[in-house]
Amino acid sequence: MINCIKYITPLVLLVGLSSCYKEDIQPPNPPTPIITDSTQIDSTYNLIGQVWVISSYRIGEFGEILPLNDTIEFISSNQYTYNGSQSPYSFYPTASAFNLTLNYTPFGNISGTIYAGNLFTGEINGLKFTDITFGSGNQTNYYLWMTKQ
Repeated sequence: MINCIKYITPLVLLVGLSSCYKEDIQPPNPPTPIITDSTQIDSTYNLIGQVWVISSYRIGEFGEILPLNDTIEFISSNQYTYNGSQSPYSFYPTASAFNLTLNYTPFGNISGTIYAGNLFTGEINGLKFTDITFGSGNQTNYYLWMTKQ
């Protein structure tokens, strides 16, 4: 029995040591992002070349909806025409939508939030635009109905 242990012990050590190997350390791969929302909002979306018609408006939350037939054409990334009169505008993405500011409209300098759905459907139905004209102080809200042509 002792002779058997004499031969088994070195054999176990030899098998144990020969099965060990040094693993090369590799930097970890960055994790692959998991996309749970397939809706894409393109931050480079722009209005250049688009024509919109304001068909109605309302002053304040409870006023009467009044008809209108004014045309807005976005001719560059920062210039548009309102019934043919050229003025500056700004359009940029926010956390969950887009901000559109139109300067020198008959309503004043107005700014409002437009959602991706409005841009894709070409319909703006009663969204609020606030008069931000410097010095006006009244912060009048206008609700606009617009259709992309």
